[in-house]
Amino acid sequence: MSAQDNKDLIHEVIEVIFNNFELDRLEEYFTEDFFNHDGPPGGPTGPAAFRAYLPMMKQAFPDRKLTPEFTLCDGDRVVSRTITEGHMTGSLWDIQPTGKAYRITATDTYQIRDGKICARWGNEDSLGMMQQLGMIGGDWRTDP
Repeated sequence: MSAQDNKDLIHEVIEVIFNNFELDRLEEYFTEDFFNHDGPPGGPTGPAAFRAYLPMMKQAFPDRKLTPEFTLCDGDRVVSRTITEGHMTGSLWDIQPTGKAYRITATDTYQIRDGKICARWGNEDSLGMMQQLGMIGGDWRTDP
């Protein structure tokens, strides 16, 4: 696949899987041995890695949306920086909904093999998200 094909694949996955939650299509985009380096230790691999995780996110943040800011490709690796935003109107694990909005950046690196994603490394501004949702401390942008 070309660099543009790889970038297009990631943009499609962001829209179809992460924004539209079309989990019945996971096998189209992820290899059976997919490994999420950002997942919980001992967590599932393959498409099941997201099949277990994404419904919880949808329940807690039903309007969650990822918007690609830029996408870079080098060989079989694609890096995508996104703006992630939404409102916490449902519970997540033992955390009760706050009703507040959040808007953070995330940077994900994907490895592509034979036209599918075989690995992912993710980094997001979890601290900023927790602050904006009122889960911890003050908002660093407004507190003295």
